[in-house]
Amino acid sequence: MLNLKSYLTTSLVAALSILSQYGYADTVFLINGDRITGEIIELDDKQLTLKPSYTGKITLARSAISSLETDERRHWSVNRSLEHVTISAASEPRFVIINGQLTPLNEIRYSAIEASTDWLLSGSAEAAIDITQNTTHSQKLHAKGDMTLQSLNWRHDLKGEFRYETEESTPKRHSFEGRYTLDYLLSEHWLLRQEDFYEEDRLSTQQKNYYIAVGPGHRFWGVGRNKLDFVLTYNHFWVNTPYFEFDLYAWATALNYKQYWLGGELETYADLQMAFPEIPSIDYIANSTLGLRYLLTQRVYLTLKYDLNETKTDITNIKDSNYTLGLGMNF
Repeated sequence: MLNLKSYLTTSLVAALSILSQYGYADTVFLINGDRITGEIIELDDKQLTLKPSYTGKITLARSAISSLETDERRHWSVNRSLEHVTISAASEPRFVIINGQLTPLNEIRYSAIEASTDWLLSGSAEAAIDITQNTTHSQKLHAKGDMTLQSLNWRHDLKGEFRYETEESTPKRHSFEGRYTLDYLLSEHWLLRQEDFYEEDRLSTQQKNYYIAVGPGHRFWGVGRNKLDFVLTYNHFWVNTPYFEFDLYAWATALNYKQYWLGGELETYADLQMAFPEIPSIDYIANSTLGLRYLLTQRVYLTLKYDLNETKTDITNIKDSNYTLGLGMNF
């Protein structure tokens, strides 16, 4: 009898030792009432990656998760603030409990790598053709790319775009533009922005435009990839051509919107900018982009975009608009 008891005790200790090797015992509660226990590897904007003890890593869509809980303290991103906490499940769907406070599930993120490096790199590259109907036999090719490096308090955003347009086989536009934006995230809702922009017309005019801008911004809502930001900046513009050079100052406003739907498969976005130069003859300069992106695979997407550029002066109102259909890849 003693031998049997000793055997059972030894077996139980061995079993517990083996189970402890699987790491954390986190629990994810699903909307359909199921629960899965394992180690949470990552929780991003779209999905949660979990490592149960009985199988390999599995992924769950955020939309399928009701709540979750952890058994040990780890570094979680809560509203872009890195906090060393444990998380308890909440009875209310789409919420968790952190430090005794009810917290929306969409405000938390986790990555073992990000918890140590605190930086996240993302970006995309795409090519598009103009689908605007016209009678001038014009062809337009647009190629663009962007890259974002973001931590809890800093966001570096680099964008580049190339445009080549012909009309009746004659080049009408051959340009390149680049934009670098640095945001310092003061809090959950406030940021400070510094932006540099450069544009070069490579046709016979050889015109170059560039500006620098500084100002505050406010995030009305959004966590992670979803956002609605309003930014007010003071800009210094330079225009350089073979015939003349001049510079001017302007107040400018920008509205940046992005929203994901259908579990991240569909994206709607808008970038609206309007500058008010300190020149009485120019009322405003506006640049607007509205678009849709649809994921064909996890990396490849289709995009439909509408661009409108407008300059309003005392004499005239100049508008340039087009639709483009593109194919891109994100990373």
